[in-house]
Amino acid sequence: MNVLLLHAGIADNRMWAPQVEALEAAGHRVFAPDLPGYGTAALEPGEVAYVEFAAAQLDGPAAVVGCSFGGRIALELALDRPDLVQRLVLVGAPPLPGAEWSEAAQGDFAEEEGLLEGGDLAGAAAQQARMWLAPDADPAVRALTEAMTLRSYELQLPLEDAVKATWPEPVTAERLAELAVPTLVVVGAADVDDIQATAGDLAAQIPGARLERIEGAGHLPGLERPEELNRLLLDVLR
Repeated sequence: MNVLLLHAGIADNRMWAPQVEALEAAGHRVFAPDLPGYGTAALEPGEVAYVEFAAAQLDGPAAVVGCSFGGRIALELALDRPDLVQRLVLVGAPPLPGAEWSEAAQGDFAEEEGLLEGGDLAGAAAQQARMWLAPDADPAVRALTEAMTLRSYELQLPLEDAVKATWPEPVTAERLAELAVPTLVVVGAADVDDIQATAGDLAAQIPGARLERIEGAGHLPGLERPEELNRLLLDVLR
């Protein structure tokens, strides 16, 4: 089966290395692009249509797996282009458009913004890793997450006033009820409360969706607990 992996906003396609290896070994055809403004993908001034970008990676139907920001793209793709999505996996999906983050999360984002405004990109990347990863995350995973986040800052900040993301019609409960694709919702048991709540909401509102929690993982289960996420993905793809 074709599998499209869409990475988180604090990462790039390197976060999927354990999944790419496992899925390809099982005979699946895997696409794991860097989204514009991440990893090796330069950002250009103008509008960035992430859902259209994701659709353009595919030459036919696929299982679409999205983590965090990538989860929003995956969800929008399933709603906008159901012909392309055979399976949908949402990992640590963010609150739906219009929902407000908790005061705790807003405080973390304000801290990040302060560090960025002060020019401390490395400090902001480290702060984001502390926010999103489980407290006992492997040091190598923490270092990689910081490096991926730092890279996104380097690509995006010089163009932040010249780039605008565009999205299809906003996701609503009514639209979620229209989804007719087999859906798995995954969340790390150590992820932030907002993400935990969103996972429950999505599983309740998407017809037939199943919710799985991965113990010991924060926002990036694919890196923090790769064997557990691999097991869930391989099961979905049968």
